Amino acid sequence: MLTTENHLIFRIKDQLFTLNVSHVRTIIQMPRLFAVPQAPDYILGIINLEGDVIPVVDAAKKIKMGTVELVHQSQVIIMQRSLEFSDKQHQLGFLVDEVCDVSELDPRKIQALPVSKFEFDHRLVDGMHKIGEEFCMQINVGNFFKGETEQLLEGALAR
Repeated sequence: MLTTENHLIFRIKDQLFTLNVSHVRTIIQMPRLFAVPQAPDYILGIINLEGDVIPVVDAAKKIKMGTVELVHQSQVIIMQRSLEFSDKQHQLGFLVDEVCDVSELDPRKIQALPVSKFEFDHRLVDGMHKIGEEFCMQINVGNFFKGETEQLLEGALAR
């Protein structure tokens, strides 16, 4: 019986985060961004990836940890999730400071997040894994696609 899952480990500011690789389409260098008028401030713009229109989110701004510095080597994780009752996928670019590694993690060993100590929306994180001496927060992909981001994605899919 499989007890571990592969997770992408990445850094936002000085904090490590994980994301189940089943939600990762690809990792790319930051391409040209196109502005989206009146978008929430954490949405940097949209990109065209192989004909798909994908919003790009400043991961640090979304979780209220400042902003990710946009540099030539900036990396974007293209996350995806299936839509209920549809064969379509929502995709979202996630600008991070650094993509670190892929590691096998046991979902049964996830620990609760002490939400009172953090400023960001705790629904964006499922909990924490301990890797070596560091804690890595596990991203809740579904909640990153909710709200204003979901409305922007639905608009892009309607075209």
